[in-house]
Amino acid sequence: MVIVMADAHSNVVPPAQPLTEAEFRNAWLQSLARLCAAHGDGRVALALGVSERHLRNLKSGASLPAADRIWNLLALDPSAHDEIDARYQVKNSPIDALCSTDPLTRDIIALANEVAQSEDPSSPGGVVVTDHELLQKDEHRMRRIHNTLGSWLKRIEAMRRPAIKAVA
Repeated sequence: MVIVMADAHSNVVPPAQPLTEAEFRNAWLQSLARLCAAHGDGRVALALGVSERHLRNLKSGASLPAADRIWNLLALDPSAHDEIDARYQVKNSPIDALCSTDPLTRDIIALANEVAQSEDPSSPGGVVVTDHELLQKDEHRMRRIHNTLGSWLKRIEAMRRPAIKAVA
């Protein structure tokens, strides 16, 4: 009898390699520099819960802020940890993010085919989709499409929303 142990890592997330303190600090400083360039020292200091003077010390690499302060930067910018995440070969994403291994195009084509059949004049409800036809639809597919398109619309709105800049 052969006993097979399940792999502790999924095929989606690669195993993380430990970083040295110097490697982590370098990634952190890259993130911090990018955030300060994008949002300004004042906003980054506020998000970190430190003074601008303390922020200058952090930018010099002399010290690292507490973990909770680093994580709180996500409230300022969802990409706050990108440089750190990249070093661990992971990407930070929302808990309700959708898997993209099944292309959206395939789902849209399948749904379009279902809708075309339901709206065919010779279908039971004619061009109007009946309750029975609606209940036969692949609800999970419809929700995947809805969620993906909804997230795209939110991204478009965020990109088109005028940025209000603080005046010093």
